Amino acid sequence: MGGVCSYWTVVVPTKSPAEAMAEQWLFALPMGNNFFARLDCIRFHRGWLFLACCLVQFCAGFIYSFMMLADSLDVYFYGKVTKASSRVMLLAYVCLGVSAALAGPFVERRGPRYAMVVGTVVVAWGQVLSQLAISYKTPLLLLLGYFISCVIPVLSCVVYSFGVLGGLGFGLLLIASIATVQKWYPDMRGAASGLCIFSFGVGNGAFIKATSMLLNVPVGAITVVLTGQGMTKVFWTTGVFIVGVLVVCTLVLRTPPVSYTVKGKDIHNVDTHRAPNPSLVQDEYLNVVKAMTLLQCIVSTDFFCLYVAFTANIMPILIFLPEIRQFAIQIIGMQTQDQVNSFFVNIYGGRLAAPLLSDLIIRVSYANPAYARKLMFLGLLVLQCLALIFLPSQLHNPIAVQRLASVLTSAAGGGLALIPCFITDMFGVYNAGTMYGVIWTCWTLGAVVSGYFLSNQLFSVESVCDQLYWMLILTGVGCGMMIFVRTNSMDRFFCGYQFSAFGKVLVQVPFQLPPRDTILDLDRENHSVVTMLTPTSQGSDRGLILWNAETDGKDHENQAQRDFS
Repeated sequence: MGGVCSYWTVVVPTKSPAEAMAEQWLFALPMGNNFFARLDCIRFHRGWLFLACCLVQFCAGFIYSFMMLADSLDVYFYGKVTKASSRVMLLAYVCLGVSAALAGPFVERRGPRYAMVVGTVVVAWGQVLSQLAISYKTPLLLLLGYFISCVIPVLSCVVYSFGVLGGLGFGLLLIASIATVQKWYPDMRGAASGLCIFSFGVGNGAFIKATSMLLNVPVGAITVVLTGQGMTKVFWTTGVFIVGVLVVCTLVLRTPPVSYTVKGKDIHNVDTHRAPNPSLVQDEYLNVVKAMTLLQCIVSTDFFCLYVAFTANIMPILIFLPEIRQFAIQIIGMQTQDQVNSFFVNIYGGRLAAPLLSDLIIRVSYANPAYARKLMFLGLLVLQCLALIFLPSQLHNPIAVQRLASVLTSAAGGGLALIPCFITDMFGVYNAGTMYGVIWTCWTLGAVVSGYFLSNQLFSVESVCDQLYWMLILTGVGCGMMIFVRTNSMDRFFCGYQFSAFGKVLVQVPFQLPPRDTILDLDRENHSVVTMLTPTSQGSDRGLILWNAETDGKDHENQAQRDFS
């Protein structure tokens, strides 16, 4: 139990002088014994790292292109569509969620480069074994490395390596790339996360298009004749491309040095002129973060409310995307190309607009970043509520349905892209990967549950109305939960529970330690009997850093030097 608890702690590795020197160049590879191979041709710049993270997200989009393969795999092995292979996609969702939830502390301990190596190797093995099983039509090949194949029917074992290893590998890659890019872009966290999640969606669409071309199956066609031809080309062609890109990105990803600053801010989004030397920033930050451990963050009321709100926000994507063909043709009466352009473009547009707009609000109004993200996320939920209220009564109007559905899906895409920077501003850069991985499980659970029930449900107007009504209820609950997400650091770190609004404390429930006869006690960690009082003043822009900028910052140091001279 102690080992499990110790895993869920913040551990930030230090960089040796050799590593810091090698990472001045774009391509650096550790060779052991504190030796790093490097190419002294291109200097490192965070723009290259941002591009690498976008490429990692692009490659990870391949896991959601399996929806294009499922029916063709059934025809290839069984001679007809049996929906047996669709369970592989659900298994991949589960493995991706488990991997993402558990990968955060591992990524922070070992660094993104090591996590990329592990994720790339796992993905490569999944692609290789899937290709072998398809090439030789021998499902038993997958029994060599995957215990899960021993407890499922042999006929459906054929691509479970994709479900298990693909899900585990891509989950690790998703967390490594998102956590890393948030550290390098404290000045543009919304833009960085938005473009990364946008790349994830573009990768999904690109791989769907590529697999459809290999299988000779038109995307979005009303009637499709599946032959299974071209299946032998899918995994090796996509696998070579994905693994090649991931290997190059592995050489680029790294964490910033302690002294890293950009546009007057360090990695914690603290103004350098207000902060003391970088080592004190690091120490104070870690001390504050350790006041609320990862486990405490995960079980906190703020994260629970955010988890429910995020689930409500992304549910339209999880529900409508599997039914997009039937919804567009039977309900809206759209043509195939219109269907693809309207829904997917709106989802991708929301992924760019919402985080960029939150960055603009922060920069223009000098707002607390977490508070600005909260307002933006709440606004997206309100938009979804309004769309869900009007949609059931407008199903007879194709134009109105198309516009309302576009609002619904674009708001869902915006929330999906906004959550990484929101998590970072709430829980800090060292907890961001772990917290994002945990909250990603709601996507996984939603995809599995919706995929299971939708596969057994007959599509009709009545079923769509039922889905809209319960999504409206869930979105309303999400709006209510979002109000109780506390972005004020004085509320979040109060010894107990405190909720403030409009500068006034509305709820305050202090937690008191049991009285003791003496301060000397066997419990050394909780020996204090001092009761924390709420400070009379508080600043919304100080975030997690609790030093006094007037007496500890660089301005004070410079003034002291002038007085001394």
